[in-house]
Amino acid sequence: MKGIAIVRTALLFTASLTAIRLNAQVEHNGLNCHLPRYRLIDLGTFGGPNSSETVEFPYINNAGVVVGFSDTAIPDPFNPAGFIPHAFRWRKGILTDLGTLPGGSGSFAIWSNDRGQVVGVSDNGHIDPVLGGPQGMAVLWERNGQIVNLGTLGGTQSLAGTINERGQIVGVAANTIPDPYSLFGWATQTRAFLLREGSCATSAIWEATTLPPRS
Repeated sequence: MKGIAIVRTALLFTASLTAIRLNAQVEHNGLNCHLPRYRLIDLGTFGGPNSSETVEFPYINNAGVVVGFSDTAIPDPFNPAGFIPHAFRWRKGILTDLGTLPGGSGSFAIWSNDRGQVVGVSDNGHIDPVLGGPQGMAVLWERNGQIVNLGTLGGTQSLAGTINERGQIVGVAANTIPDPYSLFGWATQTRAFLLREGSCATSAIWEATTLPPRS
């Protein structure tokens, strides 16, 4: 997917599941304290060379789930030096490919909640007529793997950034008003959105209040 940089293989520092004491001790406030032991785990890829969590949101939830994106073995036509990435969910040693929207080729996951829901972005198989690259749509992956297109505010790009335990999703989406200073370089204005669980995606996205112009 255009704009995704090549990154090192994703590694997860995770605490050992058994109570293991180290031989080494440290002294804190006059007390001998035992340090925890950690393991370094390679989460793997989908056949390509790299995988990662997003740089902005390195995250593991309370259920021990890690989400991110992993290279497939398919060359990326919009990034000659890279490979098409797919969103992943990792838990208890199992790396699951979350797939893409129908017609899409690339995706990446950004956040998950303890209920097993994941949010992020997927391309939809269409080319943005202004940017010349794939149209990225904010998406929700349900616990059963179903992918839901959350839509936009009329523009051609959107991204879902986080989801809470109530299923509420926030992110950013483009509208149709031209903006040469668009926050994400989407060519039109970028607005925050809130999607409430159980509502139709197109009616549940709300534009954030626009800040007044600086004096």
